[in-house]
Amino acid sequence: MTSIASIGTGNMGSALIKGILSADEKLDVRATTNSAASAKRLAAELPSATIISLEDDAEANQKAAAGADFVFLGVKPWMMADTLRELAPSLDANTVLVSMAAGVAMDDLATLAPKNPIVRIMPNTPSAIGHGVIALAPSSEVDETTVDTLRTLLSGAGLVVALKEAEIPAMTGISGSGVAYFFLLAETMIAAGVKMGLSEETAKQMVVATADGAGRLLSEKPDPSAQRQAVSSKGGTTLAGLQTFIDAGLFDIAEAAAQAAGDRSLEMEKENSEVING
Repeated sequence: MTSIASIGTGNMGSALIKGILSADEKLDVRATTNSAASAKRLAAELPSATIISLEDDAEANQKAAAGADFVFLGVKPWMMADTLRELAPSLDANTVLVSMAAGVAMDDLATLAPKNPIVRIMPNTPSAIGHGVIALAPSSEVDETTVDTLRTLLSGAGLVVALKEAEIPAMTGISGSGVAYFFLLAETMIAAGVKMGLSEETAKQMVVATADGAGRLLSEKPDPSAQRQAVSSKGGTTLAGLQTFIDAGLFDIAEAAAQAAGDRSLEMEKENSEVING
C-alpha cells in the first residue's frame, strides 16, 4: 500500500489530501498540523487518515514521515528550511519529497535533503473537490514509474499537468493564483447587481449560478473565444458589456496580474534561497 505523509497540513495540504483520498480511501495517509484543534477538525474531515498535531507530540512530523513513500511538504515557504532539517534524519533514501511551497526552488530543496528525490507541485484550492489543477515538476532523479504513481495519486484532485520547474511561475500566475481572479470577478458582478437594484442575496445566487454554468459549458467545449462569440450577437446586450471590458484593457490587466503573481513566486525563490544558503 502506498503511504503518504502530509507535513504541515493547512488549507492547501488538506485540499490536496481530500482530493487524493476521494479517489482511494484505502491509502495510508498520515497528516500533521500545528495545533490540536486543527488536528481535530482535520480528523473529522479525513476519517480514514491518521492525524497528529505538534501540540500533542513534538515529534509528530518525524513519526509521520518515517517510512513514507511520499512526503508532501505543506509548510509555509519560510518554514521549509527548519522543517526539512528536522525531517532529514527520519527520511528513507527512496522517500520522494513533494513540495507544495511556492517560492522554494528545487536546488534549495535538494540542499536541505540531498539524499531524496524531489518533486515540486503547485495545486490550486479546487483540488479539494476533485476539480483542481496541479502542476507537477520532478527532479531528474525521479524515475518515470514514480512520476506515474504520483500523477495517479494526484489525479483524484483534478487535472495534473507535467511542467518543467521553470514553467511553474506561469502556472502560478494563471491557475495557482488564478482561482482568486474568478472569485474577484464574481464579487464585482454581485456588487454591480446590487447597485442596479437587486438584493445582495439574489445577485449572489445569480452570479454563482452563472459562473457554474459558464464553467460547465467551457468544460464541454474548451474554446473560450468560440463560446464568447456564440453569445455575442451584433448590436446585442452581451456585446455591449464585453466591449466595456475590452475598452477598459481587460487583456492587459489579466496579463499583468498573471505576470505579477509569477514574478512574486520568483522573488520568493530568491528570498528563501538566501535564507536556506545563509
